[in-house]
Amino acid sequence: MAGISIQARRERAMRDIENGLKILTVGLRRLAHDVTTLSSGALARPARQRPVTRALRLQGRYMGLIRTLPQRKKRQVMALRASKGVERAIQMARSMKH
Repeated sequence: MAGISIQARRERAMRDIENGLKILTVGLRRLAHDVTTLSSGALARPARQRPVTRALRLQGRYMGLIRTLPQRKKRQVMALRASKGVERAIQMARSMKH
């Protein structure tokens, strides 16, 4: 590179920087467009919510009650649930809690 003058190297470096900035600008514009398109599309459609069924509500009550019980009482409630159903188990867990 001894044959290239300092002025020529500076000009080439400036051209390289300008080209790099142009490429970067185009990439950022594309990225900004993609981000705004995704976010506006996500906001336009609300997320579908799963309906809360009776069974799901009972399961939530059961889990909320049983998790605070000691291990021995928890086993009793779980055994009752297996034999008599979740509603009876909820009643038993509520009575054990007080």
